[in-house]
Amino acid sequence: MAVRDEPHREERQKGRFTIRTAAVLFLLSAVFELVMVTAKVPWFGAMRGGAPIVLYHLGFVAVFIGMGLGLWTRTRWGYWAVMAGTAIYSLDKIRYLLDRQGRAAEIITQLHSFAPDIADVLDMNALLNMSTILTTTFVVCWLGFAGYIYSRRGYFRE
Repeated sequence: MAVRDEPHREERQKGRFTIRTAAVLFLLSAVFELVMVTAKVPWFGAMRGGAPIVLYHLGFVAVFIGMGLGLWTRTRWGYWAVMAGTAIYSLDKIRYLLDRQGRAAEIITQLHSFAPDIADVLDMNALLNMSTILTTTFVVCWLGFAGYIYSRRGYFRE
């Protein structure tokens, strides 16, 4: 009987390194988000700060901690934390992509802080298109990770 249980245990361990690495990276993301808790965010056509944005950042801190701990501990709720986190992240990025004026304000703010002379020369439409491609790529990669977790759902304990 022990011989039959061995492949099952091995199957559970498959993906352990990847999932644990992701857990650490999500926890590091939580730390980074906490450090940036007062950073302005493109929101409704402009760069915004204040209490609502602090709550926005703290919400993502909670999402990243939940995902990181859930992946690390291999609990069933960890699987669902990844799926919920994926939904939250994807919806936030859709909001971001639809806020073209906010993204333009973000780009202008970043350019003026690093290279003020270049900001007036660059084509804003090209920069917005690049932002769209990069954001979409990030969302697709995140969805790919969620798909990977779905394929390894047996790794999580009942």
